[in-house]
Amino acid sequence: MSSSLAVTLLSSFQSSLSVLLTLSYGLVASKLGILSPASATQVARLCIQIFLPALLFTSLGSQVGASDSNLNTLWPLIAWSFAYPMICLAFTYPMVRYLQFPTWTLPAAAFNSATSLPLLLVDALVATGALDSIIGVGPDQQKGHTRLRNYLLINAMISNALTFTLGPHLLKIGHRHIGRRRSKGGIAIVHDRMSSSIQGGFDDSADPLLSESISSNASVPSLAQPFLNRLPEPLRDTLLFLQSLINPPLVAVILAIIVGEIGFLRTAFFEKEGSFFHSWLTKSLENIGSVFSTVQMFVVGCKLYEGISQTHHSQPDSESEAESSDLPRDKAIGVIPLTWLISLRFGVMPIFSTTVVYILLARQQLAQDPLLWFALIIMATGPPAIRLAALSELSGQGQGAQQAVARLLAIFYAITPLISFPVVAALKVCETFL
Repeated sequence: MSSSLAVTLLSSFQSSLSVLLTLSYGLVASKLGILSPASATQVARLCIQIFLPALLFTSLGSQVGASDSNLNTLWPLIAWSFAYPMICLAFTYPMVRYLQFPTWTLPAAAFNSATSLPLLLVDALVATGALDSIIGVGPDQQKGHTRLRNYLLINAMISNALTFTLGPHLLKIGHRHIGRRRSKGGIAIVHDRMSSSIQGGFDDSADPLLSESISSNASVPSLAQPFLNRLPEPLRDTLLFLQSLINPPLVAVILAIIVGEIGFLRTAFFEKEGSFFHSWLTKSLENIGSVFSTVQMFVVGCKLYEGISQTHHSQPDSESEAESSDLPRDKAIGVIPLTWLISLRFGVMPIFSTTVVYILLARQQLAQDPLLWFALIIMATGPPAIRLAALSELSGQGQGAQQAVARLLAIFYAITPLISFPVVAALKVCETFL
């Protein structure tokens, strides 16, 4: 038993180390000037607007409508994707309110890296054979791998929607009151920038430390602009926000569901026998979708270096610092807040998730799908999302707070191999109920 546990832990550690090394290659590329910040941003946009939609369409589309798929079994996954950020906030808010933790600990606690890191980690775990006991071997392994990846992608979509909906508000909790005029203008700027960020990026590395002053009205068709201008301001803002959520990944998911549920389209795109599109169109989409996780994690490394270098070379602008509404506590990483976030992300939430899944399995409340069990346990584990840096800047925080966030992310991604312990625990729970 102990030797088996050691082998599993070693395989998990090797898998997490491979993810960390992939990230470090991007960091080194930026350090050596091989990839400039502007180029990294363009590659991130390429990942989001082309690679990720291709992955979503081929991965989800092949699963939806399949004989062994049942959308009714996904309700625990969807419910937990919404629940665990709220639980993290419930644990952390009292510390921000009464113990004077930095306000950015709220989004750091709630929103973990839900896209490239877990996808790349699962790929590495499959490669090392650590998941053979729950994913199967031989011909069934690829199907199991795809299904597990789909579970993680569903969580990623929900996590990103919550991030850009709640994140800006979380960063304002506890800040001093500012004038109504300034507040209104700040909200408008945040809305415009967040709309631009959502349009330009779905994943964890979307323009994390580079803001673009692009008005959300720029993306509205000119013919619709006069109509929007006549609408009441609350309704206009709501429509603009909904319009900003329409992005390539969401369109890919909608198309995947339509194609997967319509029999002749599913046959044409995803059935190997009698398929018209599978051998050329679907296969080409699979090819470019398969590189998403690796390329995106590489870009995360580039963006981390960009954030670290900014903290070392940028000088705080006294005028901008005076204009910002930052609290002094937001400009430093305290030992206690850092310890809490590490404990929450690599200890408290994995233990909480494992306990909940164990209880549900003991009461036979979950479908007989060990990959679903595994996904439920590891979803809430891992470092904060790199898009936390984007939230910090787009929400109008000053340089001091942005630099603190950049240092926090660098620390967390450096200790990513700690995720191997929750992975082992998740595997053991799944194997217990097989």
